[in-house]
Amino acid sequence: IDSIIQYNIHTNLVGKSTLADPWSKHILDCLQLVPFIKNKNYSILDMGTGAGLPGVILSLAGYKNVSLVDSNGKKIKFLKTIKEDLGLNLNIILGRLEKLHNLRFDIITSRALAKLDILFGYSQNFIKKNTVLIFLKGKTVNEEILEAKKNWKFNFQKYRSVSDSRGVILVIERLSKTND
Repeated sequence: IDSIIQYNIHTNLVGKSTLADPWSKHILDCLQLVPFIKNKNYSILDMGTGAGLPGVILSLAGYKNVSLVDSNGKKIKFLKTIKEDLGLNLNIILGRLEKLHNLRFDIITSRALAKLDILFGYSQNFIKKNTVLIFLKGKTVNEEILEAKKNWKFNFQKYRSVSDSRGVILVIERLSKTND
């Protein structure tokens, strides 16, 4: 957390208002994904990782195959520093999600990146047969689900967030385009 606060001075890693209660707003928020990822050896992609949330937290929780993707070079530099300082086994990728190919994951996560329809578009490049998507979403989740159903078929379950009364953990399986 101290590294995020220090780096946030010159690089917008997280919203300044969230730094008043970083443990609840960031650490606990990310740790609540752990019960949904049963196997510590699953390959995990954190799309648009920013400050490494939730990817770094999942790595700290013992997940062995975590990849972080972000298109911002300053954020990637921060993540490489965190990886080295904490001795984490992370795959850190500088790039745009829509331009990455030939990577497949068991679990795809995202937090505060985009609306569901857009997240599904990004996810398409990384899905294999049984990939599960686990997204931390906010108060607009119901509208986002309705909008996404226009273009996508998917099964989902919503779980109430323990760190944000308006937030949910959205677990998605069997994602495909409606015209597939």
